[in-house]
Amino acid sequence: MNHSPVWKFVLSGFVLIGICGLLTSGTEAQAPAASTFPTTITTSSGPHLNLFHHLMTKAEVLAALAQVRDSQDLVVKTNFAITLRAANNTTKQPWKLHTEADELWFVYRGSAKVSLAPFSLQVGVTPPGNTYDAAEGDIVNVPRGMAYQVMPAGRFEYIAVRKFLIAPPGVGRGGGAGAPQGPPPTIVTKAEIDKIYATAKASVPIYPGITANLYNGGPDGVKWGPQPGGPVENHELDEHLYIATYGTAKAYMDGFITNGHWDTRGVMGTGTAGSTEYTMNPGDILFVFRNTLHYIVPIPETGKAGYFLVSLDGTTMERSLPKSIIPNGAGAY
Repeated sequence: MNHSPVWKFVLSGFVLIGICGLLTSGTEAQAPAASTFPTTITTSSGPHLNLFHHLMTKAEVLAALAQVRDSQDLVVKTNFAITLRAANNTTKQPWKLHTEADELWFVYRGSAKVSLAPFSLQVGVTPPGNTYDAAEGDIVNVPRGMAYQVMPAGRFEYIAVRKFLIAPPGVGRGGGAGAPQGPPPTIVTKAEIDKIYATAKASVPIYPGITANLYNGGPDGVKWGPQPGGPVENHELDEHLYIATYGTAKAYMDGFITNGHWDTRGVMGTGTAGSTEYTMNPGDILFVFRNTLHYIVPIPETGKAGYFLVSLDGTTMERSLPKSIIPNGAGAY
């Protein structure tokens, strides 16, 4: 049977219409209905809410120190740095000088003789200065502009907290009303530190800007207002480093402060929501960066928990530090 050209044209048109219909219906079938799109976004409450491990265990600190040949920065900010250091032989190392930072050394492993001597551009280092024995658990104070020399007895490992700012009197370096008067000691030994935590009933300033913090429980546990443990707080400017020293505690980080209110430190409150819980043991370090909720509870609440609180003051840096949203549910700016 022969078809005329007109019929061929009509049949071709029906075929094209059918193909277009199939393509259209297929495309519509792949598009989700409007009602299936999410109306809320679920976020995780930790432990990487601030893209940083808040707690570094002693085992992790020692593992990191074991890989250090000389010096390795762990955290560097405008006003401070936290640096891993190691000395690896038993001969005197060259004299070194840091004019840009005051340093506190927290000795984690090994021992060494540490010499400090004056320095000037005219005559250089003026030895012999004074020599001190530093061992595991001790704190060494090395002021900026003072030359130092380390002679390790084997491998000597420590964390250096470096403060770049020179804070004005009464700001940052004062350590509160009970801060020690006069020049700070060069060495605070582990034996002296252990005695502080064994006998103290409250926190004790031991250096300008560093306090031996203590939660000392009783029959009813440690209380700060209505909740157990220390205050629930969030510093707008200052940053802290906690080095756990005595007992065991629970540390709550990130999340939101409940019943929040402002005071001179930032946002304070009576509880937390969505925080991440860490267990803090002696030798662990806890990074409390600005605008970060933090809250400490000793284990058990009737016991003792102590840590070094190293104040890394940001008040004098307010004009150069970027303002941030405080995670209290409402925001600060």
